Amino acid sequence: MKSGLILKAPLALFLGTVCCELAFAKAEQSGGAFVAQDVKEVLAPKVGDVSSSENVAELFSKTEDNYSLLKKGDVTATLDLEYSYFETVERTSVLVDDKFSFAKLAVDSQRTITSLLNLDYGLSKNTNLGLSVPIVLKNDEQSSLSTTDIGDVQLSFRWQPQPSVTGKLTTLLYVAATLPTGSSPYEVVFGEELSTGQGSSSLAVGATFFKVFDPVIGFGSISYTHNFETTGLSQARLIQLDAFSPTMQGELKEVDFGGSLSGTIGLSYAITYDFTMTLQYQHTISGRSTFLSEFTDSNDNVYEYSARSVTADSGTAKLTAGWKGTEGRYMNIHLSFPMTDGQPDLVLGVSLPLLFR
Repeated sequence: MKSGLILKAPLALFLGTVCCELAFAKAEQSGGAFVAQDVKEVLAPKVGDVSSSENVAELFSKTEDNYSLLKKGDVTATLDLEYSYFETVERTSVLVDDKFSFAKLAVDSQRTITSLLNLDYGLSKNTNLGLSVPIVLKNDEQSSLSTTDIGDVQLSFRWQPQPSVTGKLTTLLYVAATLPTGSSPYEVVFGEELSTGQGSSSLAVGATFFKVFDPVIGFGSISYTHNFETTGLSQARLIQLDAFSPTMQGELKEVDFGGSLSGTIGLSYAITYDFTMTLQYQHTISGRSTFLSEFTDSNDNVYEYSARSVTADSGTAKLTAGWKGTEGRYMNIHLSFPMTDGQPDLVLGVSLPLLFR
């Protein structure tokens, strides 16, 4: 099999989006404990977060001059559909007649279906603009809540400094901005509403690297995401300063998010000209976030309360099968496996092209 055929085969179709930052926070005591905070909002991945590499569905597709991006004036539209399932189990010990106890298990589950429309435009043979618009459908079984709303919109710019050369390392650089157009988890009413966004703006910069080893492509990426501070909040929260203090009603006022560093490594193998299998691993380190709240005691005195999350690691393995058709048509199916806690138990997605011009 020749390398020229490899580049035209669906070796990059596995990527669709090799990003999805699985940033999660776990509240720790900072002079106390943050209580009654929706654990799924803390641990579940934030919608629209970016990490290792931006939307590069056609990263390895060959164009003139061996550049991997769209040609000048070309437009593509792709549709990504993803289903995720997140389950939490709460164990409570109950004492009966002061003699023995039994464990009571409360199981909660959340299902999310995300429809992501990706538009890409070729500014030149080695620079592309991208726009991603998600529609999120979310259902929480325990609270019997459902919502369908827009998620966080993302704008991206991609640049390939040098043409792709078989046998040599190719680099693709990108910048992506996420806008908080979805409903924020820090503004919804707990028990009454569900969020569809991450609650803040973010800016990501990164690079993707790949090299052809006919019939295999090795690839990797690294990126840093800066999440901007969110202020002017007034979300009702229950606060407990320590294990012996009573629970008090307070308000969340500000959230200062930590940044995140993410890396991906993987291999893509062309089993046939029309069928490709890809295996990749992504690891993300999320910095500490600070939550600033206010509460009033029984004497109407107003106090400020600050809680910080811990620095957290998350890892995900992803398996993708790609089929290539004629005239740029393709289909990708991916299945993600969580390697650490605090992530969806199941993620299944499919990617399809809508328009090539």
